[in-house]
Amino acid sequence: MSESVYVLGAGGIGCLVSYPLAKAFKLNLIVRSIAKREYLRENANKIQFKQLFNEGNIVSFVVNGVYTADRIPDKRIKNLIVSVKTFDTISAIKPLMEKIDRRTNILFVQNGMGVIDEVYAKLWPEKSIRPAIYQGVISHGVYQELNERNTFNYVHAGFSGLKICKMPRSLEDGEQMVDGDGNLEEAPSFIQTLITCGKLNAKYYTYKDLLVYQVQKLMVNECMNAVTTILDCINFELYTKTAVVLFREIISESLNVLNKSMPILKESTLYDSILNVDSLVEYTKKCGFIVNGKNSTSMRQDVLNLRDVEIQYINGYVVKQGKKVGYAASVNKAIVLLVKTRMEINRDRASRDS
Repeated sequence: MSESVYVLGAGGIGCLVSYPLAKAFKLNLIVRSIAKREYLRENANKIQFKQLFNEGNIVSFVVNGVYTADRIPDKRIKNLIVSVKTFDTISAIKPLMEKIDRRTNILFVQNGMGVIDEVYAKLWPEKSIRPAIYQGVISHGVYQELNERNTFNYVHAGFSGLKICKMPRSLEDGEQMVDGDGNLEEAPSFIQTLITCGKLNAKYYTYKDLLVYQVQKLMVNECMNAVTTILDCINFELYTKTAVVLFREIISESLNVLNKSMPILKESTLYDSILNVDSLVEYTKKCGFIVNGKNSTSMRQDVLNLRDVEIQYINGYVVKQGKKVGYAASVNKAIVLLVKTRMEINRDRASRDS
């Protein structure tokens, strides 16, 4: 019998990462929304994506089961994909704790940085009992149209890539050692399938190299997610000379902060070629305006739907790191405040309209 893989956070990204696993594994969603559970029941557990990068082609797959956290049939969760919003991670995992142990494999695929530090500190403070943690960095563009709310119909707007590594069981300086670092043969079977299937352009990396790519993706999110949210626009609409100047200000400040707070970055051979301001600005333009030009960022979609946003784990993460090293990240702080202001405006408008 095939292994079970559970997906916690079955939004656009969680479902996209699950897509290549549907045939080889018993794919099970952990869903809180009653409306979304009913939708799946009424539609034979089918999930579909409209591929804008492929002339609007529709692809679909069927999941094995849909459960609430208290109704999971397996006594132990062997494989788990976590793609909930960063700020919901701790509360979402807590109900599953009795089914997770050191043998569990967990792949985190989320925006921003700082989540693994939090789950180690709040859920598994004892290093010896921590599960095997894997980090995913995804650059595919996915969103859900407003009229598809409470369905599992998503738009795959831009095809890019997925990068994965195994994380150290400790993130303390000097303890960041990884068993089987970068060796795909030692990864769990569902990770191997994601890498070898060819459906998501996924690659497997060492921890230090993946950390460089994670910072690279953070810079994209700081610029694209935050600024499209503030200005309420689709990605390609932001492609202006002034926006690129703003990107350079955000990236320059962020890189100054993270170079001080994360010296391990410079231990990767990828550091010099990727983590410099010019390369990061160009990558952000390519990823945001070209590859995912038709995308509406997840943060913009959250604000349009009046949902809480992940800004504290994106630009807010740089502000927090800046405080640790005595660097006032004023540009990123301003971006955080502007995103929060945009949310307050939208919520006030909705309240008046109702």
